[in-house]
Amino acid sequence: MEAAARRHAIARVLDQAPVRRRRLVVWALAASGIGLDGYDLFIMSVAGPLIVADLGLSDWQDSVAVGAAVLGAVPGALLSGRIADRIGRRAMLKIDLILFIASAIASAFAWDVWSLALFRFLQGAAVGAEYPLSASMVSEVMPAKKRGVWMTGAFSFQALGMVLGAGVGFLLLTWMPEETTWRLMLLSGVVPAVIVAVLRLRIPESPRWEAEQGNLDQAEQDTEWLTGERPVVTDEDRALSEVFDSGPQPRMTYKDLWAPIRRRALILTTVPWFLMDIALYGIGLFTPSILAGLSGADSNTHMAKDDFIAADIAATGQAAFTDLFLIVGFVLNMLLVERAGRIRLQILGFVGMAFGLGTLAVVGTSGPMWVLLGGFIVFNTMVNLGPNATTYLLPAEVFPTRLRATGHGVAAAAGKVGAVVGTFFLPLATNAFGLSPTVGVIAVAAALGAIVTYRARIETGGKELRD
Repeated sequence: MEAAARRHAIARVLDQAPVRRRRLVVWALAASGIGLDGYDLFIMSVAGPLIVADLGLSDWQDSVAVGAAVLGAVPGALLSGRIADRIGRRAMLKIDLILFIASAIASAFAWDVWSLALFRFLQGAAVGAEYPLSASMVSEVMPAKKRGVWMTGAFSFQALGMVLGAGVGFLLLTWMPEETTWRLMLLSGVVPAVIVAVLRLRIPESPRWEAEQGNLDQAEQDTEWLTGERPVVTDEDRALSEVFDSGPQPRMTYKDLWAPIRRRALILTTVPWFLMDIALYGIGLFTPSILAGLSGADSNTHMAKDDFIAADIAATGQAAFTDLFLIVGFVLNMLLVERAGRIRLQILGFVGMAFGLGTLAVVGTSGPMWVLLGGFIVFNTMVNLGPNATTYLLPAEVFPTRLRATGHGVAAAAGKVGAVVGTFFLPLATNAFGLSPTVGVIAVAAALGAIVTYRARIETGGKELRD
């Protein structure tokens, strides 16, 4: 019981101590991996048409080249979460970036679609791994009272990465308007990854995870390093340990996620994320191509080279503008997540996504550009106001510490399965049925996300992380 009281003291200090510089640094470094995901997502959307032209890919090969990273994110999220619950968050945060850097360099030197797909699959595994790792670290290190704000703030690095990727892609394509510029685009992700990897060398382990492993002395030292306050057991901690702790707990596994007590949480954290990522990745990875297609521009390999590059540059600039509203959505979420709650924002966001995509589907190629851009603006704002932020936040709150990274990994993997569906579905469905009907189907998926969220709702706002 004394050990349980010490664990409560550690959690109390982490929840109540003011947030100072060291915790902010750990928060930013944990979140930065999500920024790499956003950067890679958008840089690939710019590089995609160039890869098709340079390597002479067919529609299904285009899906393979672009979607390989998304496919790799599924095992990446599943395995990293489980391993992080076994060996710790800190070690996996470092291993993950090494894989990202190595695979990014290899991707830039790929010689055909299959070598590119292999290297991008490995890079995607590194990107997928960041979701449970960063979420677990942020939720366990930052205070519980404003956890929603801290989690959304961490996930907003994805939007910052997208905007940075848009700017870098636009600049590289303007500076070097060649089909082979895609290699520089993929290689550019190595620079921020190396910087983050070096800075991550000094971050401590999650004190909550250490305490759960029985490493109480180290957990108390790391808590003091993060907060400036040494955990001291009080009578309140002892009383809470008598209420909430019943001695040593067995190690949890994947099957514990399907226990009746957690089944609702599993549905809430997996199905909406799956549906959301169909839209986010299906639209996000092909935003320049979609804008070009809806505006009537034919940006394909049958165009003259100069016209093709010019069309890609123009569509990239438009996409970069609409991506700014991804940041707006995250800001709105940070302002509202503790007031309105996670579930309300997730439902509202799904409805807004369906409206924005529905507008694009109905207007199609006959609409003016300002309406098309408006549809993308609504979609980008609402996806980050709601489900893109809340699906990342909820798994970190509904699962206990011993199962948090595993549960978050399963939820993230479900999302990446949706991303695979969106990535492979959109080019093939567009070729078979047309762009507007395809976008309309994705709008329906977003509406379904709102329904599932309402039926499986669990509001977690303001609750402390207790097991």
